[in-house]
Amino acid sequence: MQVSSTSIANGQIQAVHAAKSKGGQDQPLALTVRGIPGEARYLCIVGDDPDALKPAGRVWVHWNVFNVPLQGDTLEIPAGQPPGGEAGTTSSGHRGYEGMAPPDGEHTYRFAVFASREPIKADTGKAWTIDEFERSYGSQALAKAMTEGGFR
Repeated sequence: MQVSSTSIANGQIQAVHAAKSKGGQDQPLALTVRGIPGEARYLCIVGDDPDALKPAGRVWVHWNVFNVPLQGDTLEIPAGQPPGGEAGTTSSGHRGYEGMAPPDGEHTYRFAVFASREPIKADTGKAWTIDEFERSYGSQALAKAMTEGGFR
C-alpha cells in the first residue's frame, strides 16, 4: 500500500493546510491511497507532529479519522474534504483535522494510513499519535503506508 499527497510539493505542505494563525485555512490534505489490500474495508488516518515534543512536551496530533469506508484498491481524498468515517480528536480537542502551527521553525508532519478488514474501535475522544495507534491497533491492520511533509 502507498499513500501520496498533492498537498505536499517538494517536501513542503501547502500553506492552505496550515492553521489560520499561520495564514492557512485549516484544510485537510489531499491523500491518494493505492494498493489497498483486497480484503480491506476500512481505512484509518492519523496525522501527527513528532517535532512538537520539544516545544509542547508531546507529539502533537493533527488528524484522526477512523473507519473510512472503502471499496476497491484505491481511495482519493480531495483537499479540504473530510474523508468520511469517524472523526477523532486532535491534541487541541478539535474533531477531524487541525492545521499546522509550529511555534519554533520548521516541523515535519507525518500522515499514516492503516487498512483493516473490520472497523477499529478506537476511542474517538483520544488524540492518537501514529505510534500509539500502531501499538494499540497495529495487529488489526492489513497494511500501513505513510507520507510526510515539512511546514514552517
